[in-house]
Parts: sequence; structure tokens; C-alpha cells
Amino acid sequence: MRPTEAVPAPLSVQNRLDPVRTPVVVSVPHAPAGRAWWTTPAALAAVVLVGVGLRAAAMGGGRNLWIDESMLALNLVERDAAGLLQPLAWDQGAPVGFLLAVKAVITQLGTAEWALRLIPFVGSLLGLVGFAWVAPRFIPRPAALLGTALMALSPVMISYSAECKQYATDAALTVGLFAVSAGLLTGQGGTRRWVALALAGTGAVWFSHPVAFVLGGIGTALMAETAVARDRRRFLAAAATSATWLVSFAACYFLFTRQLRGNSFLLDYWAGHFMPLPPKNPGDVAWLFEHYFGPFEMPGGLAGSEIRSGGLAAVLFAVGLWNLARDRWPVAVAVVVPGLLALLASGLHAYPYAGRLLLFLVPLMVLGVARGAYAVAAALRPTQAFAAVALVGVLVAAPALEAYQSVKRPQREEQLEPVIAAIRPEVRPTDQVYVYYGALPAFLHYTRDNPLPAPVTRGTHARDDRLGYLAELATLKGNTRVWLVFSHRHKHEESIITAYAEALGHGRRVAEAPGAAAYLFDFTAAP
Repeated sequence: MRPTEAVPAPLSVQNRLDPVRTPVVVSVPHAPAGRAWWTTPAALAAVVLVGVGLRAAAMGGGRNLWIDESMLALNLVERDAAGLLQPLAWDQGAPVGFLLAVKAVITQLGTAEWALRLIPFVGSLLGLVGFAWVAPRFIPRPAALLGTALMALSPVMISYSAECKQYATDAALTVGLFAVSAGLLTGQGGTRRWVALALAGTGAVWFSHPVAFVLGGIGTALMAETAVARDRRRFLAAAATSATWLVSFAACYFLFTRQLRGNSFLLDYWAGHFMPLPPKNPGDVAWLFEHYFGPFEMPGGLAGSEIRSGGLAAVLFAVGLWNLARDRWPVAVAVVVPGLLALLASGLHAYPYAGRLLLFLVPLMVLGVARGAYAVAAALRPTQAFAAVALVGVLVAAPALEAYQSVKRPQREEQLEPVIAAIRPEVRPTDQVYVYYGALPAFLHYTRDNPLPAPVTRGTHARDDRLGYLAELATLKGNTRVWLVFSHRHKHEESIITAYAEALGHGRRVAEAPGAAAYLFDFTAAP
């Protein structure tokens, strides 16, 4: 609040005989003395604009759908809204609200990549702006600027902002729920705040699976605070709000989400990322240690390939959590409990604790890291000013450099569409097309409306017995023109399969693009 001065209204000679009146209060603005530039709204806005620009660059980079996006896109494009309420094909799982929102967009705007990615993109932008708004309400303004910079520059957040997957919206909903609950978490009250939080949480569980953990953290913090304060009315408000969330979550879970727990492919894919429950040996303790530090690198994005600062970020998060607890302990509870609930769910084999599935935790991780960095830098500044600046510089430089490299050379780049476009004029009805299993979802998506005029052999997964690939190619012996199409290669499988092809004949042509390729072989020389 700006200082004010009380200025009495001018009195005439006659008025001086009147009874004394209350002076009129006139607000006289004063610029805060010595206010640092990094505490100004303009600095925060500039950082947000950088983050918006990086996300726009990723969105407009012309990147094809990669395998995970393609598998979800096939469900979105080929099914109607009612079909999306059924278990998804291609071993996919996504919140029903997210699916219906994307379906509504592509129904109106078409099925181009940008339309399929529009909901995550808009969600990521709103999440970044929301973080810039909510962070100063929990941590000091310099720390809020640092946290916003880490969010804006996070290479993982930038990458997933331009993908047809739900992970960017998971993170955005985390920010949104903390924004709605900010007043309550900082000790304010009011019926409108409770109603707004109840409605926000009730709707959020239909658009994000892990948002239930975030609500668990917020609900635990609010109920614990009211219990400690012995505020019966506030405790009942917190309990009623949490009850609405539970009813909504239970309905969503039993109608849609529980089917994912029986998916053996997903359980096998994420094996190794379920917490040993209870931990029984040193290896189990090592798992916990690894899965504490690991998320600060992925999906936290706080440790680039050039500057390794993930361990530093993990330590600063612990320092920040301690300081958040000293500032206002319910905020610290709300920040840390979602991660603990996600760990518990992983121990129950209900939610893997790894990678992109933890993107919803990134805003909370960044909040803690920024608060910890601010505390350490403030302690160092009086005697070790260079060390304080270096600390902040390393934290910002690591994701900034990685973000620059990822925009320049996108992660998960599988440009299969230009490869198909290159070979399409040459493919004859008498040709044979063999599609490597990793390329199959994208191939089906990009040839859905305009199939190639030749028979297509769908490759199968044979990682455990790679001679299976040779057996598949052997069925095509005697053909003069066989196309082998690749993207999303696993390790050296493309080299292995093309080596088998060389044994069956000889290569005639190659068409390549980043992350994808097509080879033309003559198999008439096969013995």
C-alpha cells in the first residue's frame, strides 16, 4: 500500500467558527525508495513474454506427431465423442474431460497438428501466466521472478506445451488450483473462496488424473490449519469442500479411470517406477533417493545436458520447503503432500512415479526451488555476493540453454509426413510397404485420408527375438520393390532390419527426414 498524507480541507474565516470537521484524506503517491527492478511487475511480465515466445516457437516449429501423440490422435480422430468414453485403443489413457475438449476443437478446426495441440498449448500459456500471478502470494517477489523464469524456460514444459497429450494441462491445473486456493492458504476466508475452490476441484478431476494429488495436498493443508486453530466453522468449510472433490473424483474414477489399472502393457512399460512398499532393503532406499533427485531433471527441466544442476535444485527445494514452513506452514504442506501422495499411489501400483507423468508437480517443485535459492542467495549476499549471483545464474542458465537447444532441435522429432510425401509419387500398386512397428501409429495417421496405393505389412514388436524381423521381411521375398518405413526407432533396430534387408536383396533408394526414413529394396536376389 502506498503512503498517504492527511491534508485538511481549506477553511474560510467564517468556517473557522464552525465546529471542527474530520479532515479530508487525500492520497499522495510516492515512488518506493530504492525498489529493485526485479521486484517490478514489468520484470515479471517480460519473463512471461519470453516463456510465451518459446512456447509459440515450439508450437509453430512444424513438428510432426510423434508416436505417443499419434496413438492418441488416432483415437481422437476416428471416434466420436461417445466413443472416447470407452477404453482407448493403442494402450492410451487420458482424462475424459481433456479428450472431449480436444475433440470439440478438432471438430470445429480440423485435424491438423496445431488443432490437436491447441488445448495443451493454451493450457501451458495460462499455467505460466497463472504461476506469475500466484507465486508472489506465497514467496518473496525476487523469488517469484526466479520461479517464473524457471517455469518460462523449462525445456520440458515448453516441449509438452506443443504436444497432443494431457501433461501440459496437468501442470496448468495445478497452478490454477493453487491460484484459487491462494487466499485460503494464506489465512483469508469468505464463502465465495470456499465455493470457488469446491467448484474448481470438482471440475478439475475430470480433466486431469494427477490433479487428485494436488487437491489432496490443498485439502490436507486447509483441514490441518483449521484443526490446529480450532476454528470449527472453517474446519467444516474445508471438510465440505474436500467432500465435494471426493464425490466427483469417485464418480470419475469408477466410470472411467479405473480401467487403466488393468492395462498390463502400461504396467509393464512403467515397471521400475512403482515405489517399493514398504522399503525392505538398501536397494529400495536407493530407489527412493533416485526418485527424489530424478524429477528435478525430468520433468523438472532444471538440469540441462550442458549444465547439470538437478542435484542443486533438489537441495534448494528442501531449503525452500523449510522456509515455506517458516513463512506459513499450510503452504508448505500443500506443496509437499501432492508428491507424497503420488509416491504412495506408485507404491500401490496405481500411478507410476516418473517422467512426464510428474509434470503436474513442476510448478510446486519450482516454487520450492525458487524459495530455497532466494534464502541461500540472501544469506550469501552480504559477504559472498558473487556466489549468490552465480547460484541464481546456474539455476537459470541450465534450463535456458536446454530450452534454446530444444527449440532449435526439438525433442521427440519424428518427421514421417515429409518422408511419406517424398515416396508417394514413386509408390506403385505392385510395390510392397513394410512399416516398422514404431512408425505404425504415425503412418496410419498421416495416410488415413490418402492411403498409399500399395499393400502395407504392419511390422510387429520383436525386441526379445530380433530374428522375428527377418521372418517378417522373408515373407516379402521375390518382390522387386519393397519399401521399409521407419520412425521412432528403438536403439539399433533400424540398422538390424536394414541389414536383414541387405541379406535378402539390395537397396535402391533412401528418403530421410529428422527421425524418420524410408528405404526401397529389391528382394528378387533373395535365396
